Amino acid sequence: MTSGFLVIDKPAGVTSHDVVAAVRACTGIKKVGHTGTLDPFATGVLPLALGRSTRLIQYIDESVKVYDADIRLGVATDTGDPTGKPIREAPLPTASEQEVLDVLAGFVGERMQEPPAYSAVKVSGKPMYHYARRGETVRAPARRIVLHAMELISYDGEHLRVRISCSRGTYARVLADEIAIALGSAGHLEALCRDRSGPFYLEDAVDLQTVSDVVSEEEGHPWRAVLMAKRGEPRLPWRPKADVVAAMAQWIRSDLKSLSHLALADVPTSDAERVRNGGSPPPAPQGVTIGERYLVVCGDQLVAVAENNPLGPKLLRVA
Repeated sequence: MTSGFLVIDKPAGVTSHDVVAAVRACTGIKKVGHTGTLDPFATGVLPLALGRSTRLIQYIDESVKVYDADIRLGVATDTGDPTGKPIREAPLPTASEQEVLDVLAGFVGERMQEPPAYSAVKVSGKPMYHYARRGETVRAPARRIVLHAMELISYDGEHLRVRISCSRGTYARVLADEIAIALGSAGHLEALCRDRSGPFYLEDAVDLQTVSDVVSEEEGHPWRAVLMAKRGEPRLPWRPKADVVAAMAQWIRSDLKSLSHLALADVPTSDAERVRNGGSPPPAPQGVTIGERYLVVCGDQLVAVAENNPLGPKLLRVA
């Protein structure tokens, strides 16, 4: 079974689930999952775990996210993005570029952020968007986030484009209006591109047109027609799944590369088989503190994920 991580440059107008379903269908790999969803209107880095690598998603370090956010000033929407309805209007800001830089600098650091109404955060067992779609107002507790950097890309008084480096769990939709309010206006995200999600970068991602060119037996078709034909429409002919997987291997990252933030404990083949069969992992490498995780490897092959436990090394997951 093919395993590893495939980084897709998701286009606007499709869901993360749509992309997962398309990759699963054209490769024949039954287990495909994303490490973190992107809203349908958003684009950019969507990391997919393939095969046995779906078992490793929880160990990926995606604590740093980077977004290219285009904020439309003057109006806020109920969803915080271009798909929503206007709920508040305000004059366009009159701030100078330096004043904008000062405002952005004020956002850097730790802060508390309340999840937006249209989010998957659950309240009483149901996602918040469930209540929002019914016109019901619910709130979830604010969460601690960290904004590492806020870089001004462009500003013309009507649009503000910002490169946001932040912790996992940050809602750029909330930030868009917060920044606009700090400038004396209102705002929402007009476009959002995820440039980085932990170890996965946009420059390493493959777009769906490139994927469809590999999948289709015929040249020149747009990716939607190849990968996401509408129900009732004839599907264009695909290449054999084995050929598709072989062609896509050039874009699949290994588990070791994707988990490179973890220290390595190398073992011989005999010990690798013992660990794979549930045996105790080797001691943690030097520098790995109690409670920290590390990888058990045999050469360039991942064997298992282990944890440095007070009572001895603990096996968490066999690769």
